[in-house]
Amino acid sequence: MFKRAQIQIGETVAVLLVFFILVIIGIVFYANFIKRDVSIQKEKSSEIKSISIAQRIMFLPELQCSDDNVITDNCIDKLKLDSAEIIMRKNQIYYYDMFEFSEVNITQIYPPASGPPKTLYSRKIEDFSNKFVTNVPISLYDPNTRRHGFGVLTIQNFQP
Repeated sequence: MFKRAQIQIGETVAVLLVFFILVIIGIVFYANFIKRDVSIQKEKSSEIKSISIAQRIMFLPELQCSDDNVITDNCIDKLKLDSAEIIMRKNQIYYYDMFEFSEVNITQIYPPASGPPKTLYSRKIEDFSNKFVTNVPISLYDPNTRRHGFGVLTIQNFQP
């Protein structure tokens, strides 16, 4: 009778051991699923932030093209662009609230421009976990010649 009780206790311990192993495997799978879901949400958040920065830049009065107070969409005035670079460099704290940790460049594609791309805003971080780049096609208006060119607005958004 004493041996029979020991066997039943051994069976109970074995069943509990198998149960806890299955619970631990389930927790590991659930944790991996949640970790992957969090990384996907973080990436989507980075994309949305980069797109919102692009929209904010396109609607800055410091850059918008206007003719008789009529604003042209997706257009940047080249004369305003030159002065906006200086203004944004001097007032980085004000623009940090809008652009956070990002870098904003404008590259003229057509007609081909001499020189490197113009950097409007640059506040990079050394150790970033994620970087998302958004390219937006824009029209570059030269008020001196009254001609439009083609360019690309590049926003690099850094996530700490």
